[in-house]
Amino acid sequence: MMRLALFALLPFAAMAADLKPQMLIPDKVVFEDDFSQPRELKAVAAKSPQVGAWNPNQGTRWKVADGVLKGEASSPEYQAAHDTHKGVHPRIVLTKTPADYILKFSMRLVDGKPFVAGERKSIPPFVEIGHHVARVTWGENGAMLLADGDSLQLDVAKDFRLEAGKWVVVMVERRADEVLVQFQDGPTFYGKHPSYKSELHAVMLGGLEAGHMEVDDVTVWSIKPGEQPSWAATLKARPAAKEVRIKEAKK
Repeated sequence: MMRLALFALLPFAAMAADLKPQMLIPDKVVFEDDFSQPRELKAVAAKSPQVGAWNPNQGTRWKVADGVLKGEASSPEYQAAHDTHKGVHPRIVLTKTPADYILKFSMRLVDGKPFVAGERKSIPPFVEIGHHVARVTWGENGAMLLADGDSLQLDVAKDFRLEAGKWVVVMVERRADEVLVQFQDGPTFYGKHPSYKSELHAVMLGGLEAGHMEVDDVTVWSIKPGEQPSWAATLKARPAAKEVRIKEAKK
């Protein structure tokens, strides 16, 4: 479906003309997937040596078809057999991320039950960098970047929504205790927090309850030392961060 076959021939600026890194300097492509080969994906224990690049989470069902990665909630049988972590939202983990990296991908929420706080034991869609390390998540009040085990809001975009059926291009930049997440034609989230300095760095994507989700055009780059020449000015121009404790942090 996509353009990754040309990546080896093009400079980074041409590869990602729509989204360019603001903070980090890309080095080599360490992983890419254009989902051109149909296949079923099976979950494997996260620490298993057999774990693949894509690891379905909580029994959710994923396959590569029609040139994209397609996901849906777990089966009714799986949900009935589990008291928690039932897999009511499609969730998948990209394991092929080094400690520091740049990641670019496209995602689409095809359908699902809109998140309404307090109505059901569901959670809103998310892009998670490291399990409960850094998370951009959407709720009734727009989107926010979380830290400290999802208990602390570092950045917010109250008017940013994910529209069902619409593709969105995302770029993640991760280095030590910093995370930057850009959305094409949308906001950029930035956070720096001690809780971000973690050995957990795999990326998890989550969709809507009882819904379907698609992913495409995934590329991961390692990074060079230093940062973008314009980063200091870009950071200075951003509004001052205002941390908001949204729930008690776990001990």
